[in-house]
Formats: sequence, C-alpha cells, structure tokens
Amino acid sequence: MTIAAVLAGGSGTRMGTSVPKQFLEIENIPVIIRSINAFLHNENVDACIVSVAADYVDYTGKLIEKHIDTHKDIFVIKGGATRGDTLFGVLEFMKEKGMSEDSIVLTHDAVRPFINDRIIDENIDAAKKYGACNTCIPAVDTILVSEDGSFISNVPDRSTLFHAQTPQSFNAEKLYELIRKMPPDDFRNLTDGCSVFSYYGEKVFLVKGETYNIKITYPDDIITAGNIIRQYYN
Repeated sequence: MTIAAVLAGGSGTRMGTSVPKQFLEIENIPVIIRSINAFLHNENVDACIVSVAADYVDYTGKLIEKHIDTHKDIFVIKGGATRGDTLFGVLEFMKEKGMSEDSIVLTHDAVRPFINDRIIDENIDAAKKYGACNTCIPAVDTILVSEDGSFISNVPDRSTLFHAQTPQSFNAEKLYELIRKMPPDDFRNLTDGCSVFSYYGEKVFLVKGETYNIKITYPDDIITAGNIIRQYYN
C-alpha cells in the first residue's frame, strides 16, 4: 500500500490572510486541492490522507467533495499540535487501517501544489529501496551561518548544500517504530520524518526536486504560482 499524506496544519500567518494559505485559490482551485490531486492522479498512489487543523476538517471535506472526483480513498483527519504529532497521527491512522511491513507513506506540504509524477515515482522507488528519502534541489545561493544573528560565523561549501522540498517518503512501518522508541523530548525537537531517520544514523536518499516545486508562503508566491500554472500546466 502506498499512501500520500498531505499535511495541512499551518495557520498561514506569514501570508496575512483570513484563512490558512493552503485554502487560498490559484486560478480558481484551492492550493490544497491541487496538492491532493497531484497524488491521486498518480497510478502508483493508492489513497490519500489529508491532515488539517481540527477547525478545518469539515471544511476540507466539503472542498474535496466539490473539486475531486476519484475512486481512490481520501481520508481527512485532525492534525496534531506540532508537525511531529501530525506525522505520528498519520502513521497511527495507517496502522488502524492495516499498515503492512512494506507500506510506503509520502509526506507532503499541502502548500507545495506543483509536485509531479516523476518526483512521486522516484520517491516511491527510493522509499522502497532505502527506507527513507527527501526531495531536494542543489543550493544556488551562498548560505551563511550566523550563531548570533548579527555576524557571519561560517560559510559552508555550497556544493554540499541542498534546499529541502517535499515529499519526504518512508517505509511507514519503520518510521512508526523509530518514532515509538524515541524519547518524547527528543522527538519534540525534530521537525520531520527524515530527522527521525538521521537521529538513528539511518541513511536518507536524495531525490531530485524541481525549482518550480515551490512552497506557497508569502503573498508574492501566489503571483509566482499563477505563472507556473500558465507555463507548466496549461
């Protein structure tokens, strides 16, 4: 079983809108619907779990009814207080539904609506082969490290740096067991599934992303997203 988990618990404060950014429309379609559809249209994805803030569970269900027509299962569940809690909630839901030792979960930011089949397929293959992978692109800007926020502490070699995107994909059973045995305080300090694997010294494979697989965060990103749709999707 291969499950896409679309994580949509963000509040969108940096966007400055009355609703979370994942529910904003781009070219008349909500961002979250574009993200869900990208996975549902992939023949290698069996079902989709959408995790949202409790106040938006019903609203998300209505959006799905309005915009999506598919024979595949879509489950809308309540997210947790943190991204880690949300991730573990997805895994527990999968466990209840019959997670097997070869189940794959692709975890994806709802506000990255431009995921494509090539990235999805390579994530699935890498998760099956290596147990964990992260989508990324090479850093093109010089990255500065500042320990005090005022002065440069270090300038890392750019050739070794990458910008992380999503999906991040895993053998779901292995990720579930790693989280279960991790000390709670340590787990709270981690931000995603790849951090869990790294915590235990497990290797995480890198899947090549796309520059247009952007994360909708600021108002200008809506304009950029519209341009991406017109260039790549029309």
